[in-house]
Amino acid sequence: MRYLIPPLNWLKGLVIGAVFMSTPVLLAAAPLADEIIVVKSSDNVYFNKSVTTLIGHADESLSFKVLMPGQLNSDFTDPDDRRLFITFGAEATSAVKQLDADAHLISAYLTFEQYRELAIDDQLAILLDQPLQRYLAFCKLLLGLDSVGIILESDPGSDPLLAPSAGDYDLTLNQYRLDTANKLLPVLRQLLHENDALLMLPRQSIYNPDTLKAVLLTSYRNHKPAVSYSPAHVRAGALASIYSSPVDIGRHLAQIVNQRLEHPSAATVGFEYARFYTIATNPSVALALAINLLDERELRSSLDRVRP
Repeated sequence: MRYLIPPLNWLKGLVIGAVFMSTPVLLAAAPLADEIIVVKSSDNVYFNKSVTTLIGHADESLSFKVLMPGQLNSDFTDPDDRRLFITFGAEATSAVKQLDADAHLISAYLTFEQYRELAIDDQLAILLDQPLQRYLAFCKLLLGLDSVGIILESDPGSDPLLAPSAGDYDLTLNQYRLDTANKLLPVLRQLLHENDALLMLPRQSIYNPDTLKAVLLTSYRNHKPAVSYSPAHVRAGALASIYSSPVDIGRHLAQIVNQRLEHPSAATVGFEYARFYTIATNPSVALALAINLLDERELRSSLDRVRP
């Protein structure tokens, strides 16, 4: 295993810090309503920070009403089909769909796993997942490794995260699947034996409060770093994460709302990956694993310099 910072020429053709999204599908949208209904699954600091950022970056002509799912009622249906809902979290998304199955909706704070379960491909969702290109570039710049392993469900479906070729990044990406015969820790041990690092993708069915401690301890005891999608995992013992903060999400939503206000006929459905990202590292874990980390600002600068 080599933990060196590689040159950037192996990433030629990769876009980092730009817009990563599914193939857009144009939506024949009505003009954007003057009032936007924001529905939060819970009243937590993350959602509140995103709401504040969204409102602060949105066009001044727009007004916002912020609700909890229990406050939705028939007063918020719109016979003219002009009202726009923005939801934070799966519970809020489900509540709006139950209120009005045809409501214009932008959903945030969803993983791809949740997006697939909610079956909202006729609306727009902003995923918490980073695009695989960004994950791979981050791993390569962070560690200079040769191989990385990911764990997926037994039936991942048409997961767009797996579309890019890891060979484009001078990196071998190995996939391991869970099913009734393959339990998490044995699969993880095999992954760590065969790869330089574990890349944790946002999969609540795999990484959750019941499994996280065992995953990070197993990684640490095998002297292999875990790179995650969550800053909480970094605080718990992962080496690093690349993720979208509440401010990142609020900025992304504001861009979409402003674009729809200016060009309503150009609205899209499907999903978009996070446009903006934040980096977190754990120097204590790096020291214990004898890994020399780039300064976070230097790492971010290296990612941002990569252009097509």
